[in-house]
Amino acid sequence: MDYARLRDELQQDPLGRGYVAMSAEQAAASLMADDRAVVQPFRVGALGIMREAGPAAGAAILDAIEAASASDSRLKWFLRELNTTGIDLGDPVTRATIDELVSAGVLTPSQGAVLKGAAIRMISRAEELGLGEVRPGDVDTARNY
Repeated sequence: MDYARLRDELQQDPLGRGYVAMSAEQAAASLMADDRAVVQPFRVGALGIMREAGPAAGAAILDAIEAASASDSRLKWFLRELNTTGIDLGDPVTRATIDELVSAGVLTPSQGAVLKGAAIRMISRAEELGLGEVRPGDVDTARNY
C-alpha cells in the first residue's frame, strides 16, 4: 500500500468526497466503490458491434457506415479496418470519428453512444490511483502517516 498517496488523496480530497468527515470504514468503502468511468482500449470488428448494440441495431450502424463510405474515402478505410483487424472504440481518433459521424447525421446520437459506451469501464478511485484494495486499517494508517 502506498500510504503517502492514500494520505494525499484523503487530505486533498480532489473529488470532494468528504473524506475528512468519514469514518475509516466509510472512506475505504468510498475509495473501493466502482464509480469512476474510464475509457479503455476495446477492439471490435463487425460482429463485436452487433454484439454490443444488438444484432439489428449493430447491423444498422454497419449499414450506415458502409453507405457513407461510398462517398468518403476516410470512411472507406475506417470500414476496411473495422472488417479486418477491428477498430479500437477507446482510441481518441476512433471516438472523434464516431462524433463526426453523429454530427454528419450518418449515425444517430444513440448509435454513437452505444459505440463509445462499449469502451467505458467503471473502476474504483483506489484502482484509478493504483492503490489496490483499501481497507479501513489502511485509511487509519494513512491518516496518521
